[in-house]
Amino acid sequence: MTFLTLLTIALISTLLYSPIPEQLLDPMKIATIATPTLLLILQMLNLGKNKTEPIPEVIEEIKKEEPPAAAATTITTEQNCDAAVVQFIARLQDKGRFLDFIMDDITAYDNESIGAAARIVHQGCCEVMHDSFTIETIFGGEEMEEITLADNYDSHLFRLVGNVPESAPFEGHVLHRGWKTTRVNLPQVVNTEEHIDIARSIMAPADVEIN
Repeated sequence: MTFLTLLTIALISTLLYSPIPEQLLDPMKIATIATPTLLLILQMLNLGKNKTEPIPEVIEEIKKEEPPAAAATTITTEQNCDAAVVQFIARLQDKGRFLDFIMDDITAYDNESIGAAARIVHQGCCEVMHDSFTIETIFGGEEMEEITLADNYDSHLFRLVGNVPESAPFEGHVLHRGWKTTRVNLPQVVNTEEHIDIARSIMAPADVEIN
């Protein structure tokens, strides 16, 4: 910057007060105009740079004024899956007393008592299952119906039991039609650390009757 300023002064002084050969007069005029123009451009660039680069003290003040970030609570996919399963069982318990039936030792009861309890469990759990899933059979026919499976059959849909040959075709009859779901509607859990812990553990609260 200082060099360009001095050069500009020197050019103007030479142009005004010193005799200049005619062949150098035009280049001198151009240099006299170009040099201060370049100086002005550099000054503008330097001014813009100073505006965009804040002073270190200002940066520190800004950092001090920024509020501390709140600690984020991370709920993992595993926690959500656990909570959904536990809350699904909680629904089975609420509607069909599923856990009461499963966790009880039924060896002390006769078949008639077990049958009466099973009817209650069946009705309640059936309601929950239809609310949570759309359930269909895999095999559209009837049980004990004959079936032939080619070599490229889907082993996820059909499980071969009995005397299975080494290669297709596999010929047999359907012992069980299988089940699949086309819709899943598991319970949604509030994503907070407090609620997720409760949702992952509590299947049914203890009932207390107040006198």
